Amino acid sequence: MSLAEQLAEMGFEKNQIDSAINVGQAANMEQAIDWITTHENEIASGTAASSEPVLNLSSNASAAVTTTEAQAEANSLKCDECGKLLKDADAATAHAMKTNHSSFSECTETIKPLTAEEKEEMKKKIQERIVARRKEQQVADEKKAIEMEKKRIVEGKTLSEIKQKREEEEMKKIAEANRREKIETQLAKQRAIEQIEADKRARREKAAAEKSGGIVEDIPPAKPQQVAAPQPTRQYDECNLQVRLSDGSTIRHIFKATDRFEKVSEWINQTQKSHPFMILQNYPKKEFIESDNHKSLNELGLVPSGSLMVKALTHFQT
Repeated sequence: MSLAEQLAEMGFEKNQIDSAINVGQAANMEQAIDWITTHENEIASGTAASSEPVLNLSSNASAAVTTTEAQAEANSLKCDECGKLLKDADAATAHAMKTNHSSFSECTETIKPLTAEEKEEMKKKIQERIVARRKEQQVADEKKAIEMEKKRIVEGKTLSEIKQKREEEEMKKIAEANRREKIETQLAKQRAIEQIEADKRARREKAAAEKSGGIVEDIPPAKPQQVAAPQPTRQYDECNLQVRLSDGSTIRHIFKATDRFEKVSEWINQTQKSHPFMILQNYPKKEFIESDNHKSLNELGLVPSGSLMVKALTHFQT
């Protein structure tokens, strides 16, 4: 029975057998099996290739090959470097490719063919090699998948942090604009009060002078301090509200300026998944309490726009 037939009997496929014999130059069962298990992936993809071996047969082996009489006496070749018996020159070539050994000599010993038990044992070893190799590949693939997942998580976290930072900056800008507008409104009111007081004082002084019978000169009203003309105060009837939830997401809604804060709480309650929660304002710092629910958004200083935060409460009593 030829080597190809023996391999086919053991269950190897035709492309594996052809690769072991033609490419791997296998001369016996052990060499063929070793080639197949070592080059499993290359055989499957059709990329297995061999290199030309360099053999250095001793003078005795060369003489044995060139003479018919010597060939009859020599039953095998022996590797001078490791002592392994080889069937013929093809087997020696395959051995040289695998081990880089290059010195061989003729030998009169005969290589016995494998028995059925030996074939079965070798087949078992082959299966064990294949299983071990596949496990190694599986471990490598799993490690690669874990590294890719870690990279994806890091990139996703970075994007989330950038988004959160932008939202916080936007909330700060809105809060700062609200603060400036409130200050300007307060300054305008203060200037108006000062002007009214100055006019009252001028009228009192004029009335007192007339009553005393003295010459009364028209007293011009006191001029207020020269300040920049206030911007006309705009009356807003809407509240553009931005709320960042406890999970980091942001929601927006437009309310009426006269709406009570409890309406905002109900709106957040419909969106917020975790309960209970508290509502905060960063700029200026404020924690909204139960009594704020009955106040209008205008009274709470959230008009024309405001930024709030929701904080989930993890410890509470039911």
